Amino acid sequence: MRYHPVVLTLILAIGLTRESSAQQGEALRPLLDVVTRRQAEDFDRFLKDLEGKTSEAAQKPAEDRYHADVVRNTDEILAFVHAHPGDPAVVDALKFIIKTAGRGPGNQSYQAMEILLKDHVTDPGMGDLVGRIFHFRHATVAEDLIRAVLEKHPNRTDRGLACHTLAYYLNMRANMVEAVRTGRETVDRYVDEPFVASTERMVRDADLAGLRTEHERLLERVIADYADVKDWFTPDRTLGAIAEGELFAARNLAIGKPAPEISGKDHEGKTFALSEFRGKVVVLTFTTSQCGPCLAMYPQERALVRALADRPFVLVGVNADDDVTPLKTAIHSGEITWRCWWDGGLDGPITTRWGVSGIPEIYILDRAGVIRFKNLRGEKLEHAVRTLLDEVPAKQP
Repeated sequence: MRYHPVVLTLILAIGLTRESSAQQGEALRPLLDVVTRRQAEDFDRFLKDLEGKTSEAAQKPAEDRYHADVVRNTDEILAFVHAHPGDPAVVDALKFIIKTAGRGPGNQSYQAMEILLKDHVTDPGMGDLVGRIFHFRHATVAEDLIRAVLEKHPNRTDRGLACHTLAYYLNMRANMVEAVRTGRETVDRYVDEPFVASTERMVRDADLAGLRTEHERLLERVIADYADVKDWFTPDRTLGAIAEGELFAARNLAIGKPAPEISGKDHEGKTFALSEFRGKVVVLTFTTSQCGPCLAMYPQERALVRALADRPFVLVGVNADDDVTPLKTAIHSGEITWRCWWDGGLDGPITTRWGVSGIPEIYILDRAGVIRFKNLRGEKLEHAVRTLLDEVPAKQP
């Protein structure tokens, strides 16, 4: 393969032979540092190349160039991993590959997971690492790796993190299966072309009820055996508290269930409740000011609030920022034109109770307070709202 000149110089300096473990410790780490810096530069250039380009056609050259950069960088690290399998930096290198290459369209992440599954299941820190592959819901190797860490790792914290990750992973797979089978989404919404056919087979053959059952069983195991373990993503939260919310969500927040009550304070400290909006169609969002997709939704949400001002409709949010200041600023500037509870962080009482593990999280309730749709955006969200507004309200007992 062809190496970047800087990397080639480094390779020649340290050699490509299979040294002893002590010698190998001097090989991979400096290369990883060089490629990591170069990857960051490539990403910054990608963002700059996208400036002012709003159409897919205009963005494509930048995307193609960045994808080529990712392939080059991760392939170079993979080559070194194969050449130096005993290097102490191998797990960090494979983590870099998974983080950088993501779900594709290349297969570098999948190669990295195969190596981890074969040689590194019991290495320190694997619970943290498998927490970062939950989104490979279509990949058997990802599931196999998470299960292996849960079953074989000697450290209780790593097993606990793997147990919770597996629960989350199976729930994401179940949601994908359900969305594709019901026609709400297509497989290419989740995977790139090289993995479409295998994912279609997975969706076809999956035991949806079995996935839901194992998801709940694993959450119960987290609560029973690993409740005190700290989450890798939000270290201030324990797995037990997170799992309790996710188990509550699995059992009480499905489509067709009545939405549980929410009561909390807004940005001014005034208390209000979800039940105050009974009789109206409600869009309920969970967001933070650091969430790019959340911010991207604001213009459409403002437009929806304006367009439906004379209809029985309300948009209401749960803001999970640690500090209330960004919410106050957004409301005072007119960026947010709807009422929000401020929950004080991702570990806040409302966010935790509703089992929110990814944002934005969106619920659409009918006038009786029943959950009718979840996690719709854009035109699909507006269509769902207007559909519910056009329904004849059910008579209240």
